[in-house]
Amino acid sequence: MKAGKFGMKGGFGWRGGRSETVVETSTPSEVTPTETTVTYSDEAVDELLFMIEEEKLAGDIYDAFYDMYGIRIFSNIAASEDKHFDALIAQAETIGLDVDQFVFAETGQFEDPDLQDMYDSLLAEGAESLTAALEVGAAIEAKDIEDIAAAAELVEGTALADVYQNLLAGSANHLAAFDALL
Repeated sequence: MKAGKFGMKGGFGWRGGRSETVVETSTPSEVTPTETTVTYSDEAVDELLFMIEEEKLAGDIYDAFYDMYGIRIFSNIAASEDKHFDALIAQAETIGLDVDQFVFAETGQFEDPDLQDMYDSLLAEGAESLTAALEVGAAIEAKDIEDIAAAAELVEGTALADVYQNLLAGSANHLAAFDALL
C-alpha cells in the first residue's frame, strides 16, 4: 500500500474566530425527553469538515475508477462513500455549519488544496492499471480509518462519535474488500 501519499492534512481556513459550536439535541429519557447541549471544539469542527471532503475524495476516485475499469467493487464502495458523505453532511448541518461548498462541488474539485493535489495524484496513479487502482483504494481506506479514529476521539459520547464509529466499520470493510483483490 502507498499510504504515505495521505500524509497531508491541510487547513480549510475555518480555524480561528469560532471557539466552540453548540448543538441542541434531544436525549431520550424513560419519563420525559430532556434537552442536552453538546459543545464541539474548533478542532472537532475542523476535523468534521476535513472528513466530509475526504469522504467526497474517496467517492469521486472510486467513481472515476469504475468508469475506467468497470469493476463492481468501485461502484459499490463509491455508493457507500456517498452514504458516509451524507451522514457527515447531516451532522454538520445539525450544528449549523454551511456545507454547500461540499454538497455542490463538482466531481474532482476540492476546497482543501492538499486534498485537491491528493485527488489528482491518486487518480493519475490509479489510471496506470487496475492493480494500481485497487492499491489506491486500499490506501484511501487505510488513511480514512486513521483519520476517522482521530476525529472520533475529539467527540466521544456524542451523536457524531456514533456516526464516526459507523464510518470506521464501513471503511474497515472497504479495506478488506480491496485487500482481498490484491
